Parts: sequence; structure tokens; C-alpha cells
Amino acid sequence: MSLTRHNAARGAFVAAALAAAWIAPPAVSRLMHRCPVRPDGVDQAEALPSFARKYKMSCNQCHSGYPVLNAYGRQFKMNGFVRDRSGDEGVLKSQDGSLWTEAMTPWAVIVRSRPIDNGRGNMSSQGAQMGGTSAPNPNGFQMQPLNDVDAFIAGGDVARHISYLGEVDANQSNGFTPGMGDIRLGWHPVTWMNVIMARRNFFADDPYQTIASNESPTISNRATDLLMQGQNSLSDNTMLTMQQLIGVNGQVPLKGDSFLYYAAGASKDSDHGVQGSDPTNGNIRLALDNGNGIMIGTFGSYGSERTTNAGGLADSNLVSGIPAVGNGTELVQFQRGGFDALWEYNGFAARGAFLYSHDYDSVYQLNDTNKAAYAELAYYYKRGNSSTPFLVPLVRENWLTTYNGTQQFNYVTAQLAHYFAPNLKGFIEYSVDTKRDYQNSNVLYQPTLAANGATLAPLGDRVSVQFEVGF
Repeated sequence: MSLTRHNAARGAFVAAALAAAWIAPPAVSRLMHRCPVRPDGVDQAEALPSFARKYKMSCNQCHSGYPVLNAYGRQFKMNGFVRDRSGDEGVLKSQDGSLWTEAMTPWAVIVRSRPIDNGRGNMSSQGAQMGGTSAPNPNGFQMQPLNDVDAFIAGGDVARHISYLGEVDANQSNGFTPGMGDIRLGWHPVTWMNVIMARRNFFADDPYQTIASNESPTISNRATDLLMQGQNSLSDNTMLTMQQLIGVNGQVPLKGDSFLYYAAGASKDSDHGVQGSDPTNGNIRLALDNGNGIMIGTFGSYGSERTTNAGGLADSNLVSGIPAVGNGTELVQFQRGGFDALWEYNGFAARGAFLYSHDYDSVYQLNDTNKAAYAELAYYYKRGNSSTPFLVPLVRENWLTTYNGTQQFNYVTAQLAHYFAPNLKGFIEYSVDTKRDYQNSNVLYQPTLAANGATLAPLGDRVSVQFEVGF
């Protein structure tokens, strides 16, 4: 059996198993006269145990299952990490009310263990799409009993209407050397306007968690945020590029419970060079929310990126015959745009997004246009009256084009998770490359690809087992 047929058969088996996992639990619940959802009707769907400690509530109040936010959790984040903008719950105040700060130190730690991680195939090409590495030898069985440690400090009452978040990350890939992650400071005077200042990507901060892989429950990445990573695009801009960001967001009430969420921001890359000195880029986000589990949105980003290669252009790796010139001062224009959607009902959650990407190098008159999309479906099965999910099957189809649309890439991710407690879960995850167009190579790119040995072979597949605990 060919590799393609073998992978297709394996993917079909996993999809069938997940379909059975979706269908069986509700059917069994009905036969045993159990209610598969909470009888009180409370909606369940960035899980930090510090918030649970502060408000003396379960993590499930804000999460369908960590780290996916439900409607309550999204509103909590939009409020500035507080339940009531006008309240003083969990606040320490002076007698005259002039001092306003947290009543407790809001710290949290999340530890991840990956005892089984087995990748097979050409993971060294674009394995980052599957959540892997682009290092030369990521194939084969790996055992990482301690894979990642994230420490957070976050709160919504450091001062009246002021929220903050800071992260320090240490993981196996960097030898557990601590490094500063996201930093976020917010001012939340009114519902329709919040001011955000952050060292964080604009789309990673989005409360709906539909555009980028940030706060995704899977190891594998969504196609939309890593469209350009490791693929030598003209600008090398991704939807998760670390940025210095200032922006505003808010909610505009509409009829009934529905509202329009908006966000806009100006950003400067902080991935290279002197932070804050790169070109200023613009970002925008609109989401129409019916207040009852349905959202339809659109988003966009535009601006310029400096070339990052020390000796020349980022695009010199893509196109033969172009010399390596410049010193990192040349700008490449980029545009990103798309739409996304979210649907939540009775334990089911579906989300997806489409991304259009265009880069333009005015010096060499080069264009690079690509597209990406994903569709994801999950089911949060709960036993009896428990608010904690018992089993969560998830399946996602990813599709994207690379090298100016000359290559098409598909991969499927399937996961089955179990929550031992609201802050403790384990899962098994499988990702497989289901299609790669190896023959349709544009003449412009083919000579350089062949010279560099970039054969664009199939990624193969990857099986991982992971456990996560937050405290």
C-alpha cells in the first residue's frame, strides 16, 4: 500500500473512531436516563487557577474545557478579568477607598508532560504545522515527562479598572531556560471601550480563539496562524508574530442579547532588531455575537516587514537568479484578511476560519499570494450533573497553499481528551498529512527548490500523549 493510501486509511479510521465517540455518549446517557448536559443551563466552554481562587469558583465557569473559553469566559476577559466592572469582589481597599488592589497574589503555574511523542515522515520540512519542530531530526519516538512549564501572574484589580497579565515560559526545546512570554496591561473604563497595551500578537489576544492557535487545546497548529512560518514567504509575517501592541476593543449592544465586538490596534514587531523600531502595522477585528453561542466575524492586518536575513532578502531563498543583497532595511508589504465563525450548542462546539495572504516586494516586483483555512468540531461530554467534561473528542481539517499557491497542503488532527478535574486533563492526539501536490510547482520556484533539496515530501503522521495540570 502506498504512503498516501496508508495515511488516508489511517485518517479514515481515526475519523470513524471519533464519530463513534460523539454518538455513543449521548445515546448511553439517554438509555441510562442521565442528562448529558448541565440541568441548570449554565454555559460551560485562558484558564488560570488564580481567577478560580480569587472568585471561589470552578474553572468550568469560564471554560468548556481548559483552555477553551465559553461565553461567560469570553465576557470575563472582555470585562478586564473581572466578573463585574462596577464591583469590588476580591479587592483590598484602604479606609478612604483611594487604594484599590488585589486581595491576593494572583499567580498560577501550568505544567505539561508529554510521555509519548512519535512523529514519522518528513517532519523536518514544515513540521511546525503539526506542532512539531523544523529541526533536522525530529522524527521517531520521544519521551518528555516534563515538556513545558508556564508561570503567570494576572488579575483585573491591580488598580480600579486596570487589568494585567505576565508570563514566564520554560520548555524542553530551549533547555528549560526561562523566557518572558506575553505581557498585557489593560484599562477598562466602560463596556464599549477598553485600552490594551501589550507585548502580544493582536490576534492572539482575541477572546473568541478562532483565528490563531493561541489557547488552542491541541498540539498541532491551525493552518491560519502558521501559514507563512518556515515557508520563506516574502515578508515572513505570521498571525502569531510577537508584537508591541496598543489597541482598543469593546462591545456595542444590539437587539436583545446580541452585540458587536470590535478591536483595532497598531503594532510593531518585537521578534528582531530593536523592539518598537520596526514599521507600524494596522490590525482590525469585528465579530457579530448573538449572545447565545453563535458568532460570525472578520479580521484583517496590513503593513510592512523588514527583511530578516542578515545577508539579503527573505525572498532570495524562494526565487532563483535574485542576488542576496541588502542589510535588513528593505521593506516588504503584506496584507492579511479573512473571516471566521463559532457555534456552540448543547455540548457541541464548531469553529473555523479562512485566511487570505498577500505579500509584495516593490524592489523586485514580486508577489506572493496564499490562502489557508481550517474547520474544527468538538463535543464536551459530561456525565450526570458534573460541570467538568468527561470526554472531549475533537477533529480538525486544515488546508493551505504555499509558495505563491503552487503547493497545496492538507492535514487532519484528531484528539480525545479526558478531564480528571477542571484543572487536570490528559489526551491522545493524532495528526496526519492527507494530501500534498508534489507535481504542481511553478517554474519560478522550482529551480531554487531543487537546488536547496526542498522536495516538499509528505509530512507523514504524529501521535502524542500529553497531560496538563494548572495550580
